[in-house]
Amino acid sequence: MSRYPYERATRLYPAGSLLAIRIRGLFDHVGIATGYGTVIHSSARYGRVMETDLADFSGGRAVRAVAYASSLSGTEVVVRARGRMGQRYNPIARNCEHFVSWCVSGEARSSQLGPFDLGRHLR
Repeated sequence: MSRYPYERATRLYPAGSLLAIRIRGLFDHVGIATGYGTVIHSSARYGRVMETDLADFSGGRAVRAVAYASSLSGTEVVVRARGRMGQRYNPIARNCEHFVSWCVSGEARSSQLGPFDLGRHLR
């Protein structure tokens, strides 16, 4: 088995791609593809922003790429994401959607939380 994630990945997503998986049929877990078979995401399971291989991110679930508009290049999005590695996870103020939204737009938002979204007050 290779120690390089891109050699194990069944599909490589371009750097800066927004990836999503469905959790319990209710919520999306989202992350940023690095272009090397890994994904940077804010993980409730690990309690922080981290980079994992695609298989760990998906947990065997179907992965889908989500289109988004950003003035940043994919590489710039990945650089921003890496700059947040280690940041603690908080389901109401710093969840995966806040993290990805901040990486692509500079504003931490979570539409899944609706009016309970506290991340919109953080930078």
